Formats: sequence, C-alpha cells, structure tokens
Amino acid sequence: MAGDASPGPRRVLLLSGSIGAGHHAAARAVAEALNTAWPDAEVVTGDVLAGMGTGAPRTFSGIYATSVRALPWLYGLYYWLLAHVGFFRAGTRAVLGRWSARGIAPLLARHRPDLVVTTFPEGVQGLARLRRAGRLSARAVVVPADPAPQPLWCDADLDAHLVTTEEAARRVRRSAPGAVVHVVGWPVVSAFHPPAPAERQRCGVADVQCQQRRIADNARPRLRVLVSAGSLGFGDLPAIAAAVLAAGADPVVATTDRAARARLDVLAAAHPGRVEIHRWIDDPATVTRGVDAVVTTGGGAGAFEALACARPLLVADPIPGHGRDNARLLARAGLAQRCAGPAGLTDALRRLADPELHAARVAVLRDRPPREDLADALVGRRVERMRSQDALFWHASTTRVPQVLGARITIDTPADDATDWPAFVADRVRERGAGIALLARRLDDAGPLRWVPAVPDPDRHVDPVLRHGDADAVTSTAAVGAPVDPRDGGWRITVARTGPREVSLLAAAHHCLGDGLAVTDALVRLLTDEGATVPAGSRPADGPIGPDRAARRALARRRAAGIAALARAGGARRGALGGRSRRGRSRGDRSRGGAVTTRLVTRIVDAGEVRTVARALGTSTTIVVLTLVAEALAAPGATTVRAMVPLTARLRAGADADGTGNRTAAVAVDLPVAPAPVRRRVAAVADAVARAQGSGQAEGSAAVLSALRCLPGPAQRLFARLTYHGRFFHLIVSVMPGVRRPLHIGGGLVREVVPVLPLAEGVGVAVGALAWGRTLGLGLSVDEAVLGGDDLLARVDAAWTGLIREAGVASEGEDGPARRLDTVR
Repeated sequence: MAGDASPGPRRVLLLSGSIGAGHHAAARAVAEALNTAWPDAEVVTGDVLAGMGTGAPRTFSGIYATSVRALPWLYGLYYWLLAHVGFFRAGTRAVLGRWSARGIAPLLARHRPDLVVTTFPEGVQGLARLRRAGRLSARAVVVPADPAPQPLWCDADLDAHLVTTEEAARRVRRSAPGAVVHVVGWPVVSAFHPPAPAERQRCGVADVQCQQRRIADNARPRLRVLVSAGSLGFGDLPAIAAAVLAAGADPVVATTDRAARARLDVLAAAHPGRVEIHRWIDDPATVTRGVDAVVTTGGGAGAFEALACARPLLVADPIPGHGRDNARLLARAGLAQRCAGPAGLTDALRRLADPELHAARVAVLRDRPPREDLADALVGRRVERMRSQDALFWHASTTRVPQVLGARITIDTPADDATDWPAFVADRVRERGAGIALLARRLDDAGPLRWVPAVPDPDRHVDPVLRHGDADAVTSTAAVGAPVDPRDGGWRITVARTGPREVSLLAAAHHCLGDGLAVTDALVRLLTDEGATVPAGSRPADGPIGPDRAARRALARRRAAGIAALARAGGARRGALGGRSRRGRSRGDRSRGGAVTTRLVTRIVDAGEVRTVARALGTSTTIVVLTLVAEALAAPGATTVRAMVPLTARLRAGADADGTGNRTAAVAVDLPVAPAPVRRRVAAVADAVARAQGSGQAEGSAAVLSALRCLPGPAQRLFARLTYHGRFFHLIVSVMPGVRRPLHIGGGLVREVVPVLPLAEGVGVAVGALAWGRTLGLGLSVDEAVLGGDDLLARVDAAWTGLIREAGVASEGEDGPARRLDTVR
C-alpha cells in the first residue's frame, strides 16, 4: 500500500506585497505553518510589487496611503466600482494580471516551486494569468490578508482560497464561481494565542514591569485597550485614544506620525500614567495577549491578531473601502463590534468593563469551533469523498475488463544513450509526485468511497527493469489492462527501449483517478524537464458575479432535454458490429473477450497534415478522426454504429486546474458506416455530432452522474455495470488536446504521445487521439474476441488513404494506395 504520510511541498514560493505590514504578516503565518509541518520544505519569499518595476513598491504604497488619508471618497469609489461594476473589475484584473505576471514568471522559473502561496491581491491576478496561459503547473493558493475578500482576491483558476469565516467563503464563491474555498484558522503566527488560564499578568509596553490586572479583581476595573491602526497608522488615533480615556480605560497606542504623537502627548499629560505611546511595538503578540480589548480602524492583520488572542474586538473610524467592508463582515459574524464614532466607542467600552460581559465575549472567541488547519489546507491534504463521476469507473471495472487508461510517451535518445531510465523516472516520482494531487492519493473503500493522501512510492509505481521490444507489443503488456489498484495508488510506469534511438515510457492509471486529459497532464507535470501542463482552454471572461436566475433555468431545461435525449436514444443496435464480416467470416461475440484478448495498435500522423485535411474538407480535427473511424468500420449492409464520445468539462488552462478526477460528459454519436463517398460521410458525421451536442446529452449525462451520489454503493455499482456496457454503445472515441511546443524528458525530445483507452464490457474497440508537437497519436484498443472481422488497423490505413486523397493532400501516385498513417516516424 502507498505510504499514508501526507505529502508535503518541497519548494514553496511565497508572494507578498509591500503595502503596509498586513500582507507580510499573513505571509509569515504561512511560512511558519509550512516550516512546522514540513521542516525540510524550502520556502522562498518574493515581493510582487518589486517585480512590477523599480519604483512600484513606493509608488503603489504612496498612492494608497495618500488616497486613504487625503481622498477617502476616491478610494471608496474605487472599491465600490471594483465590487459592483463588471467591466471595471474585468479591466482592473486584466491590467494588474498582465503587469504582475511579468515579475512572477521569472520567480517561478528560478525556483520551480510545487506550491505557490500569495497573500497579495496583485499576486492573485498575476498567478491566474499565468495559469490560464499554461505557465503555472504548481498548486496555487490564495491567503487573503483581510477578513472580507474583495474581488481581486478571488480567481477560480487558482487551486484554493483560504478564508476565516463562512461569510468570506460565500463572498469568494460569488466573486469567482467554481472557486475552491477552505475556512481555516486565523492566518497569524503561533505567538498570537489566547492567554493561558494561569497567565494573570498584563505586561506593559514601555518597560518589563507587570501589573496584576485581572478583570474580576475590581468592581469598576480599568480596561487596558490596544489601539491598532496598522503600520500606516490610518485613522484619527488621538480621537480614538480620547474616546478610550472617556470610557475610563487606558489606551496603548503606537504611531510614527509626528502630528498624531504631539496630540497624544497632550492627552498623556492630562492623564498621567494612563496613556502608553510608542513609535513601534516590537512584540505585538505579547502586548495583544496582555490587553483587555483591541480597537482597530479596520486593518486585517490587527483584527486577525486580536481574534487569535481571544481579545474582544471593536472597530472604530474604519478606513473606506476594505476597512469598512471588514468591519461589516466581522460584525455580522459576531466577531467584532462596530462603533459609530468616538461616542459609540466610549459607550461600547463602558459596557465591556462589566466583568461578566467581558468574560462572555472572551469565552465566545476562545470556544470558537476549530477550523481546518492552515498547513493542511495549503497543500490540499484532505480526506475527500470520491465524486460519483469517478466512482462510475470504479464500479464499472471488472476483473475481465478493468478500467485502466494510460499513455505511451516516446522520447528521442542518442544511439549511445546510457541513461538508467527506470532510475530517472523513480527520481522524478520521488521529487515531484507528492506535489501532484492525482498521483498523491489512494482509494479507501472501507465504507463510503473516499480519497486519502498517500506519498507516491517509486518502488511501487515504477518498474525497475528496462524492457525491450516492439512499441505496440510492450504497451499492450504494460498498459492495457495493467493490474493497477487505486487502493494502492492506482498508477504505474514502465520504461521500454522500443528502438535504437528511442525510449518509451508506458503509463497505466485506473480510470477512477481521472480522465485521459487529467492523467496526461499529471504525467507531463511529473516527467517533463519543463514541468509543463496540458492546456484545456480558457474560462470565459469576467461577467456578472454568479449565474442569474434565467441562466439557471436555461441550464435546468437543457439538462432535462439531455436526459430525455439519452432515454430516447435507447440501447445500441445488436449486431451493428457483429453478424457477418464483409468477407463472410463470423464476427465477434460481445459476451466474450477482456483484457487478455485486447491489444493496442497505434498509428502516428503529421498533425499539420491532419489539420490540412480538416481545412480541405471544411471541418475540424475531431470530425476528421471520427470520420476516419466511421470509414474504417464501413461495410455493406451497415447503417450506423454508436460511439461514446467524451467531451471535456474543463474550462481553464491546465487540465488539473479544475481539480483531479473525471471532468468529462459523454455524448452518444451514431456514426454513419454505410458505404458512401468520403465528403458525404464527413458531412454526415459532423451532422451527427452537432445533433448529439445540441440535444443537451452532455449536460444530461453530467446531471445523471452527479445524482448518483445520492444512491448507496451497491446501487451505484449496478447502475455502472448496466449502463457502461456494450448494450448502450459499440465503441469509444476520444480526441484530446495536447501540447504543441517542444518538451523534453531527461534532455531528450518528447516526439510523440499515444493515448491508451480502456474498453467496457461488450465493447470491442476504443480509439484515442492526442495531438503532440508535430504529431497526432492514434491508439486503438482492440478486442478481437468482441470485435471480430477484418484487421482493423489495415482498414484504418485504407480509410486514411481515402481521406487524404479526397482532401487532395497527397496523390495516389505520390504515396500509393496503401499510404499508412505513421508518416513521421
């Protein structure tokens, strides 16, 4: 069994920003949590503003401080526009994302982290832009330095947002629908904690003398109150201190502003021994634990620190924008009291001087239910229930037809290559595996199906022996129906020398770990020197926050229509791939076959040639592949065969960006296989695909799979084995995006990647197509015991000849009638 110790990061990039001290305070909390949980992790910090230009830190900080102090209405207007006006929000995100990404990208290239954490909103936008561009493969986590996250803190393209209240979590989900949100403990260093019951002393700031100042010791005690205005000292601190004095309490104030200090000195002179004034507090944790209450002007770090120490929090004179937003959220959550001006603060402190009320407030904060551990949430270390979309393939898998998919990755090597490739792959697993969620978990089936963290063990996941042989033969042995058990990690890599100048990495993974795109993405991140990702498109541009009622109703109608379309489609016609072959021989029997009779056959074609054929025929690459399959299966007397075609539901760059698992929805396409001219067949296939997509089948099948979670395990298993079966479809065809730019493994160019798809009970052929660089790899999993008939690979070659002849890409005289697909090998 894979190790159960939770995987931790090896290299962490921590991004903050030099505006005030709050962002750095949150970053210190993150660093401490990581260093405590994983002492061997290398944590590197970076300043996002510093990467935006030489003068950016001073300029941004100056503009921010000046606008808050001198033009508070302007800063408030900016914040309102950001929260409520879509085009303003989108434009701000675009500008800040492009600007900050230029500084973050070199940090990523230099440190190659497997975890990136940002405590600065500009860092959020830069990381999101890099993720959408496919340039960020590491896990990216947002830790807002404010209790109330504004829209710039939120982006669903990043992996997680760690907030401190349920209200904050709802805000993130409204600003970034689909975002993953965790509610964690206060993002402060461990020195900020409630005073121990025996800790009776309240230590001063000016000296080390301590006073016995327990609230219950006097009938009318004087509270000691810390006035926290952040490192920039926002707010009218003398007025707040005067309000504290008016309540009969003693203020502790720190400020570097000369004018404010002069006014505070006057107060101190009028109230000898009651006002503590300091330029800076070197040990804020000790001071916070030693006071009876904290007054803040709305800063995030000061509020978090007070709450972590279980000190009653009052918000007075909050700064516009995020300060007032923080005050509203904390008040609604029952964590702070918002005071209307100095008079309101005085009244609140007078009431708080009552020992019973003070004790009750402290008890509420002390007894707050524990939230998720910050370190666990940073790395995604959680036990998660298996999604019903993934459980489908666990339940559909049988001993005879296991649900195992994979890929063959072919690397160009020099003739005298002496690399110990199994050891190289084992080292990559050891270095990177723990940081790739799909590879760092195992299935626990004792009770409800759930994923638990597991450290990938190279001894279990990598075959130590270098194999030799024909590429298709060794792939059939190593990847088709490989005995991979998700309860033991569920994946394995074998290395084979498949030619004098090439090495092939043969990967097998259980289908419940993820779809073909997710598995390929995990392999690319694990193995390539560049640590790249497989792009999966882009999320739509910013629009209104969350779907409106009309959109939800339209989606519901489409799901209902899709479920109805699937029901009308019914079962697949018996004998469509059975009966008699075109030569009169008996076809296969779908009740027979399995992994032992399944082999993989492959073809490689120039991807540019495929695109040229598609353009010449006025269609897409996907339609060309489906037409190729239909042409190969065409036979006299045949009409249609039903293909199950998965469509990705991933909307963001980086396949893993939307989480691990199966993120596809299938449509049933009736491919025309009656004898017909090529162009007519292309048009018929395109029309069949358009009908299937337009019927809402994808949305309907996704809704059905989501509803499966409501059924008990045995019912889910019965449903999976009844529906994921040859009685409903004849074959599987999946066309996946890949990577066009050159990538390398161990210094060798990755020349081609061929997908390996699993079959289903009663299904005799599965076709996977994956574009990679200059190539398009076709992998055909064929079970002749089920399929029977002529050699399918020869028929595919003949079909490709007909397609390129019809498209005018190559003439018969130039390449001959038996032109094969593997033209670039």
